[in-house]
Amino acid sequence: MATTEEFGTTDKPNPAEKQWASNPETENQLDPRVESLAVPLARDYAEKNYPKREDGTFEPAWRGVGGEKQYKNKSPEDIATEESITIEEARTKVVNIANQPYNEYSDYWKDQNRGGAEFLIELLDERGKDALSGIDLTDDTIRAEYGDLIHSNWIARNEWVKDPDYGDPNLAKPYAELSPEEQQKDIDQLGVLQTWLKEQPDFLG
Repeated sequence: MATTEEFGTTDKPNPAEKQWASNPETENQLDPRVESLAVPLARDYAEKNYPKREDGTFEPAWRGVGGEKQYKNKSPEDIATEESITIEEARTKVVNIANQPYNEYSDYWKDQNRGGAEFLIELLDERGKDALSGIDLTDDTIRAEYGDLIHSNWIARNEWVKDPDYGDPNLAKPYAELSPEEQQKDIDQLGVLQTWLKEQPDFLG
């Protein structure tokens, strides 16, 4: 499953070419647990999906600030040349989701991470901290149950994946039919949640 991108990777076309920027008023209304969990989800995705350089940074993963498909993997320099605009203007059109911290993401990319975090928090509220902290992520039955829940939620939030023109049939499948690599991306989110539960007692009462 593509996460960040959903957790920092989904390149949904944006015909309106809407420019996205951080909206403090919106962020202030969010469940603080969601924002807190979204940060390690994005970081974990980057660690496991983007090649790392010798200096500790990742190979850039340029994406349109609003998910614009035409900007995928294009640097500000590329865009400035192609569109005959200044480098400053080009920098407003893309975000490097591999290296920029979560708090510097555009709203679109924050929302991609928040969507997964929101669902995990819903699971937490429904099933409880002890239940989720104690599940064995190597158990095939557990993986199938939770993997299906997480992936089904992702598809529900990313209907574009079913589009015959720009969707991805490999990701539109049920969890059980995904490749092992894509299945692991779903399960990894539970691992992030379990680590987060150990580190965030203040949020949990």
